[in-house]
Amino acid sequence: MDPIAKRFMWEVISRLSTRRGKTAVILTTHSMSEAQALCTKIGIMVGGKLRCIGSPQHLKNRFGNHLELEVKPMEVDSLDLEMLCQIIQEKLFDIPSHPRSSILNDLEVCIGGIDSITSENASAGEISLSEGMIVRIGRWLGNEERVKALVSGNNESCGAFGEQLSEQLVRDGGIPLPIFSEWWLTKEKFAVIDSFIQSSFPGAMYQSCNGLSVKYQLPYGEDLSLADVFGHIERNRNELGISEYSLSQSTLETIFNHFAANP
Repeated sequence: MDPIAKRFMWEVISRLSTRRGKTAVILTTHSMSEAQALCTKIGIMVGGKLRCIGSPQHLKNRFGNHLELEVKPMEVDSLDLEMLCQIIQEKLFDIPSHPRSSILNDLEVCIGGIDSITSENASAGEISLSEGMIVRIGRWLGNEERVKALVSGNNESCGAFGEQLSEQLVRDGGIPLPIFSEWWLTKEKFAVIDSFIQSSFPGAMYQSCNGLSVKYQLPYGEDLSLADVFGHIERNRNELGISEYSLSQSTLETIFNHFAANP
């Protein structure tokens, strides 16, 4: 059923069962969003047995064992980005522990084919970092494992932004310095948030990161309410550099999947 027809049927069912209040409708569906939109009471059946029944909110309170948190950090500050580019660029041309020739070889990716540009006068935007150079920079900045995940294509830990950079590294043989620096600063913001979440809410579980926001599952019970989490995050929001965040109870989809996985 296409979306327009689906909305039409939802409207018909809702009008019959809820607004007029004279008709009872029994709806069978695998769509929890449909059930929540149309039903005042929901029952979940697994293996022919009714496992639970109640209002959507009752099911969330009774069987939802975690909170779902999504956090989006503030965008990278342009001054911070410019400063990091400058620090890396200065480091590239003044490394006593590495031969100068090896550093210049790494930089040939983007400036080697331009006769009018030399390594010393190249702007940050004209410098492209090879895989070896990226690993070395990660070591300088104190987190070699982070960049190793990037160059190895470990997209689970790097997110969508990191996935794009990994593909660019394979395709072009290098990543422009400003783009790498923006990725690094973004990862730093996520690292600060992750440290805060893990220390503030023991048992918190990392779920995913799309490069713009990160999702967690937080334990939910008498010791940790929705209001407690909201208050704690809001008090530390500015210090953590959080642009926006959302917090919700377990979805009906999650509860349904839990019952289905444990017949």
